[in-house]
Parts: sequence; structure tokens; C-alpha cells
Amino acid sequence: MHDKLCRRFMLGKPGEDYNWKGSFEVGMDNLTVGVESFDYNYDLKQLWLTRARWNTMVRQYIDPEALDVTLGMVQTYLTKHGTAKRGISTLRLTPPVDDEGIDEYIDTPNVSEEIRTKMVKSWHAGRRMSRRWGSCMLTLTYRNVPAPTVTLNSRTSYFGFLAMMDVTVAQVFAKMCGDIVGVHPGDMRFVWQLNLAQYHGFRSMAWGLSIPKYKAVLDKYAFRRDEMTHRPGLRKTLTGYKVLLEHDEAGILYGDETYASRLRMRRRYHTEVMGEAYGDQFVGGTRYPKNAKKAEPLPHLWTADLDYSAIKRGM
Repeated sequence: MHDKLCRRFMLGKPGEDYNWKGSFEVGMDNLTVGVESFDYNYDLKQLWLTRARWNTMVRQYIDPEALDVTLGMVQTYLTKHGTAKRGISTLRLTPPVDDEGIDEYIDTPNVSEEIRTKMVKSWHAGRRMSRRWGSCMLTLTYRNVPAPTVTLNSRTSYFGFLAMMDVTVAQVFAKMCGDIVGVHPGDMRFVWQLNLAQYHGFRSMAWGLSIPKYKAVLDKYAFRRDEMTHRPGLRKTLTGYKVLLEHDEAGILYGDETYASRLRMRRRYHTEVMGEAYGDQFVGGTRYPKNAKKAEPLPHLWTADLDYSAIKRGM
């Protein structure tokens, strides 16, 4: 599901494969996607993501008290009825109206329980503001009828970058609900409702560069991006990739890069795609001396091994 959407965004055409484009992104609004089985295992190393990034996401979005209340609802239905037939258990990931982190619990008998979690605040990244409009993930819902289903509602997500982490947040929730009701995630459906699914020409570049057949496309058109005006997703990806190649050709050292974000991407590209020894020629520089060395190879990070252990729970 994830990779097919990435391919549509990167190689597709507007109007046929997606319906929106911005300065750096392409995307699709009001998107609902799903799979019949929630049993998957994806190596997040392919997206150049780390366990530290996963732990940060869990701490940002999952409030332990709200999680325990939600799982308690699942257990209550099971205890009362012998099987989880009634109700919809919802972990609400919307920012609260206060600054403390947890808003009031909202109880709708026999229908749903909505629980607000810690606020994921906006923050400035250079001249840009991240999460200007609040949290990206909004709610997680588990229901047992008519078929065991986990639903993730999101404001937005970047495919080819953090989208697989978002999905894995939902999968871990599915496993925890499944442990209570006795349903394996392989027998659960997953539905994802997004206000806007996005593919970012620079942030999502790791996905294409990590798959040989798509890297070959990027290599072929790296210096021919003007030929891709009819494929803006590819053109936006080529814009960032061309800069990486030009800096390699110019022999710019890591520590002399102008932007920290490009430095991180370039170091990861060299180690993860070109091989660890490739970066030796770019070690050094004075602008960012702390990051003037090559990146160490990332360890494999299989989604099946991830959980919510980054937070402390009372149950």
C-alpha cells in the first residue's frame, strides 16, 4: 500500500495519480486506503529512519494514561459480553485545548470513548515552522464488528518518509488490542483516512534512492529535470537529488555544507546507497565540524520489533 502510493506520487501525473501539488510536494486529499490484513514487517532502515526517531514519535503522540483507558474499554467489552462486540474504542491523538497535555475524557456510552493526548507542539525549523497546524495523527480506533479493524485518522503524512512510522504506531495499537480480544493482526483490517497524503521531493527521496529500479530513474534524469514538467513529483525529487550529485562532483566537504538538512541527507545517501567507504572523500570542513564525518551505517529497524516501550504505563 505504502510503496504503491509512493510510486504514484513520484512517477505519476497530476489528475491521474494525484490531485494536488505545492512548492515541494505532491499529494492527494481526502484519501482513504486500506488492507485486508495488518500483518506486515517493513525495514525502516530503507527510509533512513532510526529507533530514536521511533521513540520520539511514540512519546510525542501516545499518552500512557489515555492508552490505558482505551485498552481498558476494549477489556470491558470483552469481560461483559464474552467477546468484544459492542462499542468502538478510540485513542484520540488530537492536541488538547490546554497546555498541560491531557484534556478531559469524553465518554459516549456504548458508542465510543475519545481520549485526548499530549499536545504535539509546533516548532521552528530554520525559517519554516513544523506542525503549524498541530498533530499529524488524530485518532486511532479499534472495533471488533463487523470485522476486526484498526482505523487511523490523520491530518497529513509524508509517504516515503514518516508514513510507515505512522502506520506502525497503528499496528502496535492493533497488537495490544488483539492481545485482549484474541485476534491476531493478520486477521485485522487496517483503514487509513487522511485529509492530505503528501510526497515531499526532498524528505521522501530516501524511498526512491533505496530501491534500485527507482534510483535508476533518478540517475537517468538527474540533469534532465526540465523534461519532467508533466511528472511534478519526479521533477521535485530530481531537484534535490541533482544538488547532492553536484556537491559530490564539486568535492564539497560535509562540514562545509550550507544547510544541515541537506548535510544529513547527503551523508545518509553516501553510506546507505553508495557504500560506507564512499563518504571518506568528503570528511572534513569547518561550518558544521561536529557533523563533518561520514554517517555510520544504520541498523535494520523492522517494524515487527517495535512497541510503545518508550513510554511508561501504569497498567
